[in-house]
Amino acid sequence: MKKRFKHNKIWQTDNYIQKNNFFSFSNLLKYFVILWSLALVIIFWKYLVRWAQITFWFLWHSTVKTVSENLWSDMIQDEYWNINVMLVGVWWENHHWWYLSDTIIVASWDPWLWSVTMISIPRDFYVLSTGYQGRINWLFARWYNKEHNVWSWAENLLIKVEEIVWLEIPYYAVVDFQWFKWVIDTLWGIDMYIPNTIHDTTYPDGNLWYITFHISAWHQTLDWETALMYARSRHTTSDFSRSHRQQEIIKAVVDKLLQKQNITNVGKLKQLYSQYTEMVTTNISLKEMIWAFKYIYNFEHMFTFNLNTYCSYRSYAMTDPGCFLYNGDRSAYGGMAIMVPNWSTPSNVSFYDYIQNFTFFTTHNPWYLIENPRILIKNGINKQYAYNNWKSPTWWANKLAVKLKKYWFNIADIDNSDEKFLQTTVITYDKKYNSTIETLQYFLPINQIERSSLMTWEELEYDMEIILWDDFIDYIIQSPFSYEK
Repeated sequence: MKKRFKHNKIWQTDNYIQKNNFFSFSNLLKYFVILWSLALVIIFWKYLVRWAQITFWFLWHSTVKTVSENLWSDMIQDEYWNINVMLVGVWWENHHWWYLSDTIIVASWDPWLWSVTMISIPRDFYVLSTGYQGRINWLFARWYNKEHNVWSWAENLLIKVEEIVWLEIPYYAVVDFQWFKWVIDTLWGIDMYIPNTIHDTTYPDGNLWYITFHISAWHQTLDWETALMYARSRHTTSDFSRSHRQQEIIKAVVDKLLQKQNITNVGKLKQLYSQYTEMVTTNISLKEMIWAFKYIYNFEHMFTFNLNTYCSYRSYAMTDPGCFLYNGDRSAYGGMAIMVPNWSTPSNVSFYDYIQNFTFFTTHNPWYLIENPRILIKNGINKQYAYNNWKSPTWWANKLAVKLKKYWFNIADIDNSDEKFLQTTVITYDKKYNSTIETLQYFLPINQIERSSLMTWEELEYDMEIILWDDFIDYIIQSPFSYEK
């Protein structure tokens, strides 16, 4: 008992001495130096890794640019320096809807503005072609079954699409829908924002029956199976919604592909190229692709549109951009449910003027799409003057709003104006929006432009005001007003 006490006492004394030594100045200094050394190593390593990543990315970017500038062949550009491509999505022989071109997209790329505009042509768009009249999606199947040549088939469709949109389109890419499955799987999924919940109980299962497809609205990472179903589902939405979703998937694939960890992964690029050569038929040469590589880091703006029938001449809020079609009378088109251009007739079904105007503005003048100011249209037209010219002031303001909405101007609201101007005026806040104003002058007279730096609740809600005055009606009378042009 006594021995144990002494042993404990000795242990406690040794422990006390150890504590005193731990808190000694020399030990504290030693530990401080060690901790700072570790911190410096961690910080240095962090910056070393970051420097290595930046250096590697710079070398990779420089290599790609050097290769593209020395082993390239210029791509064909139109008179506005855009590169235009027709993208077509089809099912091949292993699908019971083989050869139907359910996706037709015109993509116009401006490499110097770093913008891409995509316009979808709906599959039920009615066309006339040599020896054929009917839906545009059947043109593929008809020509392919006749000639069994993908290149001839694609080039014939290209001629018709050029006529519709009035663009010089030298290139096409015919893509099997199966390719998207492979690409998305290789990229380990794509990240997308789903704006609306979809619950489709009649999604085709590929065996002439149906399954239920459900996806909730929110930010999601989609695997290849979900992405394909999201792109194809239409029975609870519409063909227009489906076209827009397909374009959004293309954007998501491009965004994921251009991430540094993917574009610098040689093994993954090799796999993607192998999938590309097997599932894509195109007339874009390898040298032209190499030329395009030096611009692949600059896709800052991608705009998506689809030609549609969602118009209401009574409400701009119920009008979608690209609304230049209407559902034709079935009795006049052989009983088919089809879409035709606004103001076309069965005897003049190829009236594409308004579609061509829309294509021109959205592909060759993308600056107003980039600026995208929130616009308030104010009605300052004298009531008596408006009634003397057949319509009420509100009618004129709403029709202008509908017209601008169809061209993707961001119309936020319509209101009456208490301000007194002697001519139609545009007021801008915060920014100048010069390109938007320049484009607006194709649609209405702008005789006065004012800048305001005042900050009120109203200016926080809108970026620009258009105040209509009596000269707006004078302009319309002198130049007959079309709500499609």
